[in-house]
Amino acid sequence: MKNVIKSLVVLSASLGLMLTNYPPNEAVAKTKKETQHDIFKKLKLNASMTSVAEVMYGKSYKKHLCDRSEDEVKVNLLCSGEVYDSNKYDKDEKLKYLKYEFYLYPNPKVPNESDDPDEVTFQTVRMLLVFKSKEHSKQLKLVEKHWFDSSVVNSTRVYNNQKIKKGMTKKQLDDVLTGTGIGKHERVAYIDYSKVGKQAGKKQPVFPKAYKTYSYSVLNQKENVLYYFETKYSRTKKEYVVSYVDTWTEDKE
Repeated sequence: MKNVIKSLVVLSASLGLMLTNYPPNEAVAKTKKETQHDIFKKLKLNASMTSVAEVMYGKSYKKHLCDRSEDEVKVNLLCSGEVYDSNKYDKDEKLKYLKYEFYLYPNPKVPNESDDPDEVTFQTVRMLLVFKSKEHSKQLKLVEKHWFDSSVVNSTRVYNNQKIKKGMTKKQLDDVLTGTGIGKHERVAYIDYSKVGKQAGKKQPVFPKAYKTYSYSVLNQKENVLYYFETKYSRTKKEYVVSYVDTWTEDKE
């Protein structure tokens, strides 16, 4: 028995030396993009601004929360990223609700095609976070998180005599596309307004159930029409169906 234990101790020591001598940052190191995606996955919907900062920055999270100079309301926000607000007020100028969009993790490989070279859009970043408050409250909650992957190139094509339409199932999409399947999504979005309410402008809030969408871009065979579509889970069909579709046609010269 003593010999067996001695052998195990020697084996453990040998393995320890092997791991110690293993080339650093080889096979185990994550890219910046992978690390950012891990953070994205850890973010929980309906979390507070502080909780989100803790996930993103760890123990130093307090340094990354501040009253941003461009914010008129003066609430604690993430210091990093480009921020846009769509805060709404009542007729008597009292605050109705707060809503902020944060464009984070700039993607250096994606050129800015906007007329404004300083403009930040979902095309130039990897992550978008949206926070909103309940009516007449300043307590912001994470209601949307989006992850964009600009490296995705969809090789499938829409048959020239076919179209992608709203309501299509995965099988119906497969029938109008070349190859097999619909390809890899370029964006995933997790959305939950069930706690704070979703509203446009000064309308009364509605409280829809949480949902997730996947987004795709695909050309037709002639490559002169670009389809952008989103799929969302249908509780009636019990599968993902096309919930939104838009097209861009190349101008004929």
